[in-house]
Amino acid sequence: MPPITTRPLFCRYLAQCRMMAVSMENFIKHTKVQVAKISPDLTESVAKEELQQSCDNFFRENIYLAGKSITEKAVERVVDGDTILIYKKSQLILHILLEAKARNKNFRVMVVDSRPDLSGVQSCERLTAAGIPCSYVYINSCTYVMKKVTKVMLAADALLANGYVLGPVGTALIGLISSTYNKPVIVCCETYKFSERVQTDSILYNELADPDSMLKTLNEEDTPVSNWRDCPNTRLVNLVYDTTPPALVSIVITEIAELPCTSAPVVLRRGAVKM
Repeated sequence: MPPITTRPLFCRYLAQCRMMAVSMENFIKHTKVQVAKISPDLTESVAKEELQQSCDNFFRENIYLAGKSITEKAVERVVDGDTILIYKKSQLILHILLEAKARNKNFRVMVVDSRPDLSGVQSCERLTAAGIPCSYVYINSCTYVMKKVTKVMLAADALLANGYVLGPVGTALIGLISSTYNKPVIVCCETYKFSERVQTDSILYNELADPDSMLKTLNEEDTPVSNWRDCPNTRLVNLVYDTTPPALVSIVITEIAELPCTSAPVVLRRGAVKM
């Protein structure tokens, strides 16, 4: 089998296309470990098969089965009469709510959304199609509807080593408002999204999305800042993530157990030993 470089070309290609998410970094780290375990005596075709099998096992154990385990735990926290607030769109959160509906639980969903992507519209469409009563509001109306909410369910793009939750921009605001109204905040996150990174703000590390997407309007008319590129001292910043302090999160549901945010280092050590 030919030697394998320390930074494969596909890693460079992915890094050039877009800043890697924590889940992508962890998968690439897992792949590199599996490559290092492959015997150099194997033929290239056999080595590829073994590597493909390890990637399939990673997907099955850390994504598919982990999602099912989290769903089972989270559905138990949904009770009749609940009004659950969700933010934007998350496949895991949608799967939890749809499973709760399939088990004949009677609840409502409050979908909070924000520009520029307005992905919460898709969440509202899927939930209403399944017969779940939904309300749709922008994030600026969150304080008004929070008094009617019984619990908040959020997804995470990563859980950092210091317990901070990395999520779509606006997640920290939802957590802060929920804490003010004494509403429990439940974060659902697979352990393959846990990161050894330490971060307390959204400036040290973040991803910048297309700034022009912030200027889109329904009638596609020009806005006062449409010509921002002509102004030398003006720059539009469209952040993708923000960080939520662990004090604002009630519990994190993972496939391992229901944990506080401060248990992230324990899970990271467990993953290092397992790897």
